[in-house]
Amino acid sequence: MESKSPSDVARVVLRHGAWATAELVRRGRPGHILHFYGNTPGDDLMCTAVLREMRRRGYRSLWMMSRFPELFEGNPDVDRVVPHDERYDRYAQWMGGRSWYVHYGGHDHERDQSPIPQQHIIASMCASCELTGEVTLRPYLHLTDDERAAGRLAPRQIVLHSSGLSAHSAMRNKEWVEGRMQEVVNALRDEYTIVQLGAATDPGLDGVVDLRGRTSMRQSAAIIASSVLTVAQVGFLMHLTRAVDRPAVIIYGGREQPWQTGYSCNTNLFTSLSCAPCWSWNRCGNAVERECMHRISADDVVHAVRERAARADEPLVEDRTMIAVRAD
Repeated sequence: MESKSPSDVARVVLRHGAWATAELVRRGRPGHILHFYGNTPGDDLMCTAVLREMRRRGYRSLWMMSRFPELFEGNPDVDRVVPHDERYDRYAQWMGGRSWYVHYGGHDHERDQSPIPQQHIIASMCASCELTGEVTLRPYLHLTDDERAAGRLAPRQIVLHSSGLSAHSAMRNKEWVEGRMQEVVNALRDEYTIVQLGAATDPGLDGVVDLRGRTSMRQSAAIIASSVLTVAQVGFLMHLTRAVDRPAVIIYGGREQPWQTGYSCNTNLFTSLSCAPCWSWNRCGNAVERECMHRISADDVVHAVRERAARADEPLVEDRTMIAVRAD
């Protein structure tokens, strides 16, 4: 990182005026500032894994640019959280720091497909910040004791998410078969208090504590932290559950492999077909549309919940991998 002298900083302040002056006084100088593309909380939450690995390697003055600052409250791995504003990229450079665009792929809109990852997406995110060596593949969210206590709604509660179609980057190929989540509720409602989290527009379910659209991200995290487990499809709640050290039953289908995006401590219901993983967003080229999801029955999920719940309080395995030095 290039060192800036006081006179260099003064010239920047004079050149860029009031905004840079206010930021320098208010926040100081960043050593490193990270940002994803900024529209999805799950990706920003996974950036906590990158921040942890940077901190472990001795990085200081770590800033995160995010539209979801609540995800980083109480996190010792980040020194500042600033709004998602491209001016901070330039600000870091002006102050002698470095801006990192964290990423793991993209989206080919014409093909309706993302590149198929060759490593876990958190490993790719770390590699995009030029980190090498061993990394831990999990996000982190820090809750206070009061938050955790407020999240306990019943002695035996599980969290359930019915749909991800309200997400900014919604994908129909992540969606389970309509009606089957209600079958899961019907089978488990006498054994557990089932708390439905998600957006207000998600399909409602009978026989649940309906909190759709009524919780903040941190409140959702606290409820998950006080639950036996989470039942969900691939998405934000999957990552949020791992961030607060709880297990989950994840309905994967065949769009992506669990080793590419998930966590081995979960029960991951993946369907192995010749077309899987396809990494397509909405189109399905299989003869039986979304066969990978249709093959996962409600009974499969109910069995997985009961089996995982029986060992829900065992310590969770932390996945790790090695990132090699690039031979450029």
